[in-house]
Amino acid sequence: MLKPNIALLKPAPLRTCARCGTRFHALGREYSCPECRKPAAVSEPVKYAPLSFREQQIVALICEAKSNKQIAFELCLAEGTVKEYLYRIFRKLEVTNRTELALRSAGEFLPRSARPAEAPRYLESTG
Repeated sequence: MLKPNIALLKPAPLRTCARCGTRFHALGREYSCPECRKPAAVSEPVKYAPLSFREQQIVALICEAKSNKQIAFELCLAEGTVKEYLYRIFRKLEVTNRTELALRSAGEFLPRSARPAEAPRYLESTG
């Protein structure tokens, strides 16, 4: 017959929370109580995060159907840097590909100075 391990039945030692000062039972290397470890409540997210000037330039070049290599050459960036900018832009604007980005950005996210000179015909409204 097996005997229960007495070491497993001991309560966890009491510690004082480093943030709020309350006493709590800690397991391992915990220094804050469970209440302080909870993530802060997230407020209502902004509809779209604003794009930086460089991101706006990249969106404008995407609207001109430029490839990553062409964008990198034109803006004097590495191709990997362009990919990283695109990843950030996709996250900020909640799009999944370049086509969706070009369609949604045709005047909605870009300031007038960064917009392409002429919008493609399929984006013009038919009256």
